[in-house]
Amino acid sequence: MKQVDRSAYYMDLPHDLSGSRSKNRFRAELLWGICKMLDLMESDKEFAVVFDYVCDIEVHFENGFEFYQIKTQGNNAYAFTYRSLTRKASKNAEGSILGKLFKLNKRGEREIKLVLVSNVPYSCNGKKIDDEIMCFSAFPETETEKIQNALCEELGLSEASLSNMFYLHTDINLRDPELEVQGKIVVSFERIKHCEPMNPRALYRLIVDTVSDRACYEFPITDYETLVQKKGITREEFDYILECHSISEKTGIKQTQKYIESMSDVKAKKTYKKALANLLQIFPTNRLLKDLEKDIGSFLLNQPQIASIEKAIDLLTDRFHSVFPIEFSNADKTVFYIVIIYRFEEGVYDNGNDL
Repeated sequence: MKQVDRSAYYMDLPHDLSGSRSKNRFRAELLWGICKMLDLMESDKEFAVVFDYVCDIEVHFENGFEFYQIKTQGNNAYAFTYRSLTRKASKNAEGSILGKLFKLNKRGEREIKLVLVSNVPYSCNGKKIDDEIMCFSAFPETETEKIQNALCEELGLSEASLSNMFYLHTDINLRDPELEVQGKIVVSFERIKHCEPMNPRALYRLIVDTVSDRACYEFPITDYETLVQKKGITREEFDYILECHSISEKTGIKQTQKYIESMSDVKAKKTYKKALANLLQIFPTNRLLKDLEKDIGSFLLNQPQIASIEKAIDLLTDRFHSVFPIEFSNADKTVFYIVIIYRFEEGVYDNGNDL
């Protein structure tokens, strides 16, 4: 199907209007979504992960969607049963846990996968099902019938197929999820980029802050492209974030660090180190800097010759210093130029490419 078909299909789905949640639960959802994104990055699939719009965590593929509803419970909590998943939490609730998930089940137009994710197992006739993931249609027949009957009654349906609904039992670390996700980022980063991240803690904060900003965006959205931009992260954007923290020659960061270390002026060295740290925080998600990078790369390609890095900095200062927003200091701008100059030396822009 064409992109417009996917857009129309998705925008017609019921949005999650469940309201506020506890801070801990919301954070657990986002951290689980980050881990899911890292897993997707290790595949060859194009995707966008959308946070907290139709469902808690959504994966948008070209030919379909995966919707993940996260339900965490504290220590010593009971396992979920068909009764707890198919009854409303209160009289004012919009629906049961499975009912709200099943509403996303528009058949025939797109491949849909609906997943309930929990840190507690599912209990069937007093026996816990400890499989990591299991399709509801693979449960014992009597259990499946109970769930189907409950969904039909709640939603006014004549039948309710469970063939694309799954229960995912995951070991979400509620006591210290941040530490677990930090470790996941480092391990996945090395597999994806084949090197270590330059500053793992800074990378973790950047990813969490970016995901939190997207999840917390609550202004009205009327078109699909804007929704993905404001509420989601694409594979390309996430790869950009990772690449900016990669210790490799083509990022320009490693060479910029060496350039700053070679400065004889101690005060200037300190100022430029701080500017580089600031740049690493904002560069991966700042659209203005991304566009400016392309302009500077094209500008350097069109120069007949550049005698030295200092001459290149002078050229870029004359041409681009006035373009930056007022909050950028001269040191911020110069460090940005140095990074791009070294990336230019590595041939990053030779085919009109950017990071």
